Amino acid sequence: MAMARRWRRWLRWSLLAGSLAALGAAAVGWLMFQHIPSWYRPAAIAPGDLQAVRDDLARTFDTLSGLLIHEDGPFEYRLTQDQINAWLAAREDIWPGSREWLPPTLSEPFVSLDADGLRLAATYRQGGLQAVVSLRLTARAEREGIIVRLTQVSGGSLGIPRSWVCEHLLALDAGAWPVGKRSRLQLAGDPLPPLSSLFEGIRLPHAWIWENGKQPFRIIDLQFEPGAGVITFEPLPREPSGRLSSPGLPGPAPGAGRNAPPSSEPDGRTIRQSGR
Repeated sequence: MAMARRWRRWLRWSLLAGSLAALGAAAVGWLMFQHIPSWYRPAAIAPGDLQAVRDDLARTFDTLSGLLIHEDGPFEYRLTQDQINAWLAAREDIWPGSREWLPPTLSEPFVSLDADGLRLAATYRQGGLQAVVSLRLTARAEREGIIVRLTQVSGGSLGIPRSWVCEHLLALDAGAWPVGKRSRLQLAGDPLPPLSSLFEGIRLPHAWIWENGKQPFRIIDLQFEPGAGVITFEPLPREPSGRLSSPGLPGPAPGAGRNAPPSSEPDGRTIRQSGR
């Protein structure tokens, strides 16, 4: 009898301890999910600053267009995350159609750049639930294309299971993402790969047509640093008729983008900064 009482007491305390541990773990997980990462700081553009953001975007576009059309060889172009995030914050005023870029449950998109690559983040709202969801990506330019790999998906500071992410990537492949198709501005390379392979790494096309001036180009190098990214562009030739040349696209010489002599504007400034 005494043994049975001790057994019941031990079982009762074990169940209580297990329940408290599970409750504590759930509470910690919830707090991690609700946590706002210190790097997530979406831009807020005051009405008086909107025109400056428009001007910066137009200046960036025009400068890059001119370089792609007039440069004879590879050149580097530097974009800062502050610029990118200002454009994202003002996107609906600049492109009203950009309201369709994100589903209604996502808002306040943000891009973070560092030496390891980039993070894409947004605030998720559904009913009473709110959290910052983010993707950690690496990207590098290779001879045959741009290799992009998804390394982490998080809600707040809590990692989201890979199986759940893959399920939703498969849904995108079956719907919005044009897997197996080529973009009308794509110059060479394979059709767009499935997003469901992002964890293993996908190869995106690196040769495109710059719509302003119909200038063909390719990206031969990508470098990331805290708060900025440097893209090495190589303008590609046209046929004498003016039509885009059929791309055999031989690969760049090793280090072509990184070691090519930098171009300069008339004032002698090395062409690395996008204009802001």
